Amino acid sequence: MKRRFSDQQLYELRNSIRIDWLIRSQLLIPCKVSEGFFRFLCPLCGEFGTATHAKTNLARCFRCEKNFNTIDMVMLCRNLSFVESVEFLKACQNKPATSGNDARSSNPRQMPTRGRSNC
Repeated sequence: MKRRFSDQQLYELRNSIRIDWLIRSQLLIPCKVSEGFFRFLCPLCGEFGTATHAKTNLARCFRCEKNFNTIDMVMLCRNLSFVESVEFLKACQNKPATSGNDARSSNPRQMPTRGRSNC
């Protein structure tokens, strides 16, 4: 069976799209900065006991003890299949501030708290 996406394509989608940008700007999950850390409302438990890690580009809920990459987060929040989530992320790659110095240099304390989640 031929694979739809190469390992390289999936690696790029998991690592070139910043998880915090995805949570804040595309999935519109409620988020805030608490004690200097970017926090988001966990789509599973509804708690803010969360964080993101820029080096690994993962989001974590400490209450659920779950890690989420970009594909996982889209699948969960948008209720999409794996293939649909990958297509969603491919479209996100063409939007500004998905990666690079532009997004990384922004001050997390300036991130707005969002209203309702799309999850």
